[in-house]
Order: sequence, then C-alpha cells, then structure tokens
Amino acid sequence: MRRRERIEGFVETIWQWYAQNKRMLPWRDMEVSDDTERAYRVLVSEVMLQQTQVERVKETFVRFLHAFPTLRDLASASNKEVILAWRGMGYNSRALRLRDAARMVVERQGGVFPREQAALRAIKGIGDYTASAILNFAFNIPAPCLDTNIRRILHRTFVGPENPDGTWRRDDRYLLKLAGEVLEAALRPHPRDARNWHAALMDFGSLVQTKTQPQWDACPLTARGLMKTTAKNFPKHRVRSVSSEPGRVIDGRFIPNRIIRGRIVEALRDAPRGLPLPELGAHVCADWSLRAHQRWLREILDGLRRDALIRKTRDVFALADG
Repeated sequence: MRRRERIEGFVETIWQWYAQNKRMLPWRDMEVSDDTERAYRVLVSEVMLQQTQVERVKETFVRFLHAFPTLRDLASASNKEVILAWRGMGYNSRALRLRDAARMVVERQGGVFPREQAALRAIKGIGDYTASAILNFAFNIPAPCLDTNIRRILHRTFVGPENPDGTWRRDDRYLLKLAGEVLEAALRPHPRDARNWHAALMDFGSLVQTKTQPQWDACPLTARGLMKTTAKNFPKHRVRSVSSEPGRVIDGRFIPNRIIRGRIVEALRDAPRGLPLPELGAHVCADWSLRAHQRWLREILDGLRRDALIRKTRDVFALADG
C-alpha cells in the first residue's frame, strides 16, 4: 500500500472511530470562552498528565482548578499552597514548574498566552509537546505533536511494531514529520478541527492501541489492513531495563529515592508544623534506623530543599512557604 493511501485510510478510520467513541474530559470543556483561561486549563492538564494516568488526573484536575480557578490565581500562589493542591499526583516539582510557567505568562506576556510555538516554548516549563497541545486544544491552531499515544499509533501504523525493549525503530524527527503529513490530510474535510483530531488520536491510543495489550479485535485500523503492526508481529516479551536510578532495598523491595521524595512531601502535607528528622524517617521507610539511614535521608531532604519543595527550621522539616 502506498504511503498516501495509507495516510488517507488512516485519517478516515480515526475520524469514524472518534465519532462513535468520543470522550469528554474536564480539560476539553470548550464552554470556556476566554482564550487565556482555556489555555490555562490545557497547560494544567498537560503538566498533570506527564507520567500520570488519566484516571488519577481527573479528580486532581478539578480540585486544583477549585484552588486556583484562573491563571493569575496560580501565578500568585505560594510553594506550599501549590504543593498542598497537588496531593496525590507525585513528581511534586512539576507543580512548582507549572506555577512558575503561570508567573512567566503573567509577568512577561501580560497574562495572555502567545499563539506561536516559539513564544510558547520560551516560557520555562513549556516544552515542544505542551506548546503544541496549547495551540491545538486551546486555540484550535493546527500544530503536529507527539505524545506517548500519538507516537505509538503512528509508529505501529506506518513503521511497524516497537522493539522488544519498548524503544522505537524510527526517531521523533521522522515521526513528527509524519504527524504533520497526517494532520494536513485530517484537516482537509475538517479544516478547523485540529482540536478534535488530536483528541481522537489520544483517545485511540489510550483505549485501543494501548502500550502492552492492544485491543486487536476492536482495532479498525487492523480490520482494514492499514497497520504494519499486527497481533502476530507485536513483541510478546518485553525486556525490562534494569533501573539505574538511586534508591535502596526496604523490606526486601528496591524503592527508588524519587518514591521516598514523594512520601516525604505527602507526610509533610499532613504535618502543618513540620516533622523532626527521626519522625519523618519513620514515616517514609518501614526499616528506619537513625544510625543506618540518617545520611541517606538527609541527602534526599537536601534535594527537596534545593527544589524549594520543603524547608528546614532547626532540625524540623516542613513544606516550603515560597
């Protein structure tokens, strides 16, 4: 099958599937008429979705917007206020980066989100994908982009299955160019629908062409013979890379330090007056020993202090005021 025929068939199939399976997620609420506040919601959702499943994001997204209804509300929030509102999400430094991005939009852009990729990228904390997501979902300005779902669908359809270890045979430069070609074809029948096109791809990736268990029987691309990846050539045994991140064995299981960081912040959320190091250690690891683990824990706490997530007064640790 020629590339152009595959692209046209792909576009037609995805549009048809989306017409029957469209999901309404909180950040796709197009009832928000103000461009800046719609862009703000997209920014919040995209930062939350980094390394976090949709179902976990839904509840936190609503709660976070209740705490900070507008861009300016978030921009004026303290570190502590933001971290408290981020409860349950993990990777707490994302919350502060999100708040800092809001501040840059307020301070350098007059509180108005720019509508150009380069200008959005110039805002600290907004990368290539997030900038494209804001253009597509907030302003309906077509911008090819790759998130984990879109990358997976395009690669499986036009290149073939990923490698057994989960890596890709073609790089993002190739796939982003392909995404642009596909987007151009997708908008011919729907010239002002960049928003729904990208929503369709993301939904298809999260519901049908999933990472480890694709729904082959329910996949219309498979049914039409459009995918170069099939149930037969899809890698069954994935080689999991051995983690090289720092951490230690606790109760017979390796726990990365990033997990301990999250536990520390979670413990301090429930301790407004803070916790001394021995008590904090007992909260975050079951085998806590002041003598054996004090140095290890202090190194993690020093990292959290550098990231402005916590503060230390004498030897009591609490969430950073900021």
